Amino acid sequence: MSAVPPGAIEGRRWSDGAWIRVTIEGPTIAAVEPADGPDRVDPADDWIGPAFWDIQTNGRLGVSFSDPTLTPEQVRQIVLAQDAIGTARCCPTLITAPADAMRSGVSAIASCCEADPEVAHRVVGIHLEGPFLSPDDGYRGAHPIEAIRDPDWDLFQSLQDASGGRVVLLTLAPERPGAIDLIKKVVGSGVVVAIGHSAADPETIRAAVDAGARLSTHLGNGIVATLPRHPNPIWTQAADDRLAASLIADGHHLSDDVLRVLVRAKTPARVILVSDASPLAGLPPGTYGRWAVEESGRVVVAGTPYLAGANRPLSLGVDRLIRIVGLPPIEAISCASARPALLLGRPEPAIAPGEPADLIRFRLPGDRFELVETLVLGQPTPAGPETASPPPAQASR
Repeated sequence: MSAVPPGAIEGRRWSDGAWIRVTIEGPTIAAVEPADGPDRVDPADDWIGPAFWDIQTNGRLGVSFSDPTLTPEQVRQIVLAQDAIGTARCCPTLITAPADAMRSGVSAIASCCEADPEVAHRVVGIHLEGPFLSPDDGYRGAHPIEAIRDPDWDLFQSLQDASGGRVVLLTLAPERPGAIDLIKKVVGSGVVVAIGHSAADPETIRAAVDAGARLSTHLGNGIVATLPRHPNPIWTQAADDRLAASLIADGHHLSDDVLRVLVRAKTPARVILVSDASPLAGLPPGTYGRWAVEESGRVVVAGTPYLAGANRPLSLGVDRLIRIVGLPPIEAISCASARPALLLGRPEPAIAPGEPADLIRFRLPGDRFELVETLVLGQPTPAGPETASPPPAQASR
């Protein structure tokens, strides 16, 4: 292979394995040209693909997007930290909190985006996971019951106004009074609605989809541990082809068997990987107030078995889709790039001249996915150590 000139990277194209040279000028891809390379695929070969889009990330390094004291500088810290884990575009996610706290959080995100073009590029929009969720134990998960409330268009609009129009995704429980009407209004305003943390019966789920809901948030989670064989909210949502499903494929939230079944039910075209990163993501094991990080990496409500977000990057979810489900790398990567982009009405990420230089370099040793480097707007960041950590062998509820 010839020497790679400055401002360029070479590797196999993720979609077809052809060797390419990608030339980058500033934040943009300037050229994509054929490159020399061996025909035989080697585990040490570099591959080039689109960087990840994470539409559900709650915080990082001890900072929560839902913290009422959140500052623009903390927003910047969390968002830029995504570069080391393969993510170029993300949706800062606020969980259920008092209305003033949620307004404060979205305002801090908006202020940071307005002041910092690097953050503005990375933040594709805001995800509100609450406060219109089920109050029931199990379904509610880690969301504080005292802040859960019935759907309220005025509250939603006040959050949208405080965000500067940046809310792009709302997760709610459609069985709440007024939820179906709210879905219609929110969808009509251009925001995607998801079903999550819900105890809805099949008829209510179908009514929500008829009203415009398009996603199941972390399907298989945010639900009680013991369910009727059928019907139950998982089967109804898995069976509805109008719904895409976000999945937390970290090895803790879904067992191998469940991950296989849900991907096969939805098909890769309707699967979106999310990290559901907890504010404790990136922190060592220990207890942090109400929450704890176990030695295995599980994040739980301290003293309970209940999961409270995740601590694994999307790269490990891609790895599990390849190894556990048997998806080709192009399909697994699409679940973390093209699928979330299209859900939000954005163009499918492409490696082409004129496109943002938001790329990943990776390797496929022994059918594993190994992140090497992330480029965001052409700026490279080596993969952080947590991306190389093997997923745990046993999943928990």
